[in-house]
Order: sequence, then C-alpha cells, then structure tokens
Amino acid sequence: HQDASFFDTTPSTVTGFWFALEDATQANGCLWMQPGGHHGPLRERFVCDGDAVHMEPLDATPWPDRSSALPVEAEAGTLVVFHGLLPHWSAPYRSDRSRHAYTLHATDGRAAYARHNWLQRGAGLPLRGFLD
Repeated sequence: HQDASFFDTTPSTVTGFWFALEDATQANGCLWMQPGGHHGPLRERFVCDGDAVHMEPLDATPWPDRSSALPVEAEAGTLVVFHGLLPHWSAPYRSDRSRHAYTLHATDGRAAYARHNWLQRGAGLPLRGFLD
C-alpha cells in the first residue's frame, strides 16, 4: 500500500515514521519497499463516506514487482522514514518473535486535508500542527 492513500492532502505531503520497538527481520515480517517507488503515482485512495468506506482507483499503473523490492530490516530503536507515495508492505510472519513498532504519519499543515480521509475530528478537537 501507499500511506498517501489514507492521508490524502493537496499537494500530497504525508511522511511515514516507523519506529522499531523490537528487531524487525525477514523472519518476523520486516517491511519491504520498492526502491524509487515514491516517484510513481498514487494508485488508489481510501474514501470514507459516512459509515461506508471503499478504495477508489486513481491510476492503473501496476504495483511494483515484489521481486525487485528490498527488505528493510531494522534493529530495535531504529527509525525508518519514508515518502507517502512509496509502496511498502510487511512480509509474511514466519517466526515466534514479535516485531512491535510504533507508526506516526505527518502532513504539511499548509496542505489541504481531504474531507474523505478516515481520520477526522470535530470542531471541539480539531487536527492541529506541531506549531499551533
């Protein structure tokens, strides 16, 4: 998937921050990423419309061939930062060891945040930037 599918802004500005709380290896399902994949288009958008949700196709460009992807093994304490358009995924879990991580996404506060995004707040608790 691409994180920009779930955090739609105009222009596209989402950045993912993935903090490894435990070692992430190929055996316990580390992230995989497509080198240069952030130069491609946004392929789909997650749309919330009331209680209904769906993936809206945007671009028919094929998803990257997983054979050219690279594993992102990370020791506990490592921070992985990546562009919102970068296709990434977790590999199958083949271990008895967990690989807990903490994920944070940030968007530029000057960008327009789409009303169809899944994360919305009411007027009493609006989304705010770090400098507000």
